[in-house]
Amino acid sequence: MSTSQEPTLNIYFAGDLFTHKDLIGNAMLAEAISDISDQRYCSVLPQNFPARDKSARRIRDEKLLNLLQCDLALFNFDGGIIEAGAVVEFMTAKFADIPTVILRTDSRGLDETPEDIHPWTLMAHFFPRTEVESLNAAAIYQNIFEEFPMTDAADVLIEERSSEVSRTMVRVIAQAVVDAFDRVREQPSRMHEMEPKIVYSWLSRFFGAEVSAEECLYTLERALERKRSRGLLPKEPTTKTARHQEQVS
Repeated sequence: MSTSQEPTLNIYFAGDLFTHKDLIGNAMLAEAISDISDQRYCSVLPQNFPARDKSARRIRDEKLLNLLQCDLALFNFDGGIIEAGAVVEFMTAKFADIPTVILRTDSRGLDETPEDIHPWTLMAHFFPRTEVESLNAAAIYQNIFEEFPMTDAADVLIEERSSEVSRTMVRVIAQAVVDAFDRVREQPSRMHEMEPKIVYSWLSRFFGAEVSAEECLYTLERALERKRSRGLLPKEPTTKTARHQEQVS
């Protein structure tokens, strides 16, 4: 439950899920974002979705459906090549006009590209309602670690200094993410009043036979109502306004 006056907004947390470092880092960052934002921003972690005994198509459908239900999206674009699944999810989020933050904490390539170009595919640049937060995690870690007096390696481990520095680093990154979400939420939707219903109806057809069309449409209609009530998408016009717009068109 949010402790602030604002309603809680759900973040789809997209990124690598392959190693223990991925899983631990995702969980720590998601919890820090929730804490720093006073639960205004609460992440939905795909790594927590049960996948056992499900077909590949069912797993894919459930991930995309969860993404489309979320109010916001966070994409972790680390590494030399962005993971293909994250790119698909990113494009789906942009089709749905979901306010999005792209986070990169990888030190590689930060100083090698122009200011408005980032070290991932050009085709994932320049989309509306998208904030990019590029941070050098290695530099943040070292800056925090230097605040401690130099001691033997054994003392560093006994004092759990590295994990303490890591927790502080995660909170620094989480604060930057929260600030980026605050900024991206100020960017208005480019959809007109009658367009979200059409777009979300079309998106409900992205899914396979294992998730019924009726279930998808009902789920996305509920998600659309939620987003409209939170000011993330334009509200549906009144009957009189809609009739006037139809006559004009």
